[in-house]
Amino acid sequence: MAFRKRRALCAPVLSKLLAAGSILLAAGGCSFLYPELATRLHEPPPGQELHPPPPEDVRWLRIVQARIPERTRDGRAWDPEAGGLPDPYARILVNGEEVFRTKVQSDTLDPTWPDAPSGNFHISPEDRLRVEVWESDALLDTPIGVRDIGRPTDTQRAAAEIEVELDGGGWLTLAFEPAHAKLGLGFWYELHSGSAFISRTLEGGPAERAGLRKGDEVLEIAGRPVRRLSVAAIRGVFDAAPRAGLVLLVKHTTGATERLRVHEGPIYPLFDRFSAAE
Repeated sequence: MAFRKRRALCAPVLSKLLAAGSILLAAGGCSFLYPELATRLHEPPPGQELHPPPPEDVRWLRIVQARIPERTRDGRAWDPEAGGLPDPYARILVNGEEVFRTKVQSDTLDPTWPDAPSGNFHISPEDRLRVEVWESDALLDTPIGVRDIGRPTDTQRAAAEIEVELDGGGWLTLAFEPAHAKLGLGFWYELHSGSAFISRTLEGGPAERAGLRKGDEVLEIAGRPVRRLSVAAIRGVFDAAPRAGLVLLVKHTTGATERLRVHEGPIYPLFDRFSAAE
């Protein structure tokens, strides 16, 4: 009976917390677990030197523009019945696997696909690129032009752009830039009632380099006990790390405690994990 009463008392609290984005633990009482939160990422100031610099095996990709031939591969008009232009879309493949495709841009010989994906992609110097441009059709999509780029040359890497002549005629320009950086601490955390835990860290990011690990309990933030801080205060201090770094007292999963200083640093988020890095 006591357990049912406690659940009844928690029910209205639960509905309010769910509306605010919080979750009730499946424990007997009203101990709360907040959803996983991420430390913020922001743009580096213009001209700032980045340490570490962009990795060699990550490149930022975006399709800049393309030119579609005026007629199909077999010399026909694109849409003879309606007198329209093609409805092209493009695909980018690495080692034969698609990494992204654009949406269809209708009735154009000069697509720019302004809402196309862009971001950091894992591409090592040995990886092979392929570009494909297709005509969208309700019954059967047909290729407009393709090209195996192969391994991008040092010249193409230095130019940060690849001009692709398509085998069916026309061309495409692919931005192939060094990875774009964000600045941040590079970890995620969960807030329990009166405590904070590191749920994961970005591989190779500032937090991991400082010694922070998944499962660490944060006992103090900048000398202030976590148990005395509000949720807003914890989120605020994690999102506004000072230039000198944020000092954390953590308890590792081994039981050992350690005081760490985490500085904001460059992070090169991959598109498939963090969506666009813009």
